[in-house]
Amino acid sequence: MAKATEYGLGPNTFPRGWFVVAESREIDASPIGVTFFDRDFVIYRGESGKPVMLDAYCKHMGTHLGKNTSAMLIVADVGGKRIEGDAIRCPYHGWRYNAAGDVDDIPYHDGPCPKSASIRSYPVVDNMGCIMMWFDEQGNEPLYPPPYLQQWDEAGWVHWHLDHLPELDIHPQEVLDNMADNRHLGPTHGAPCE
Repeated sequence: MAKATEYGLGPNTFPRGWFVVAESREIDASPIGVTFFDRDFVIYRGESGKPVMLDAYCKHMGTHLGKNTSAMLIVADVGGKRIEGDAIRCPYHGWRYNAAGDVDDIPYHDGPCPKSASIRSYPVVDNMGCIMMWFDEQGNEPLYPPPYLQQWDEAGWVHWHLDHLPELDIHPQEVLDNMADNRHLGPTHGAPCE
């Protein structure tokens, strides 16, 4: 696979913007682990109903917050719930991360929680049956709202279900280049060009 530096995209490895990372119907109070932009994330729906997306690994011991089948046994001593409000408990020592990515409770510690244990939280929206995240390598806030089709709210509009396609071992820039460059279809793929 070509490296980002070969595309001349500047200092960023991936483009910034809104990206579909899940279907709304697959996100509930059970956290799931996903990988995008060569990074691991955890997504879950908080008790408020809002989706939350955080970096996947607890800063304390590096445990993945969404990929642990023994989580209920480990957090049982601190209430037995992985999701509390809009926060998630780490399955290893029960540290609780709020929706902003800050540790707000350590079960066996009475003092203030360390700010250095915070993880990155990402802007996410539940939009047109999709969970969309804003990704910017510099961590900047969204520059524009997520795309939205007004027709989604109309009674006659057919709501889509997303296909879970396999991953392609290519850089995302190749997809964009191939979509925009229809002149390569003839020489490369044998398609008639008009």
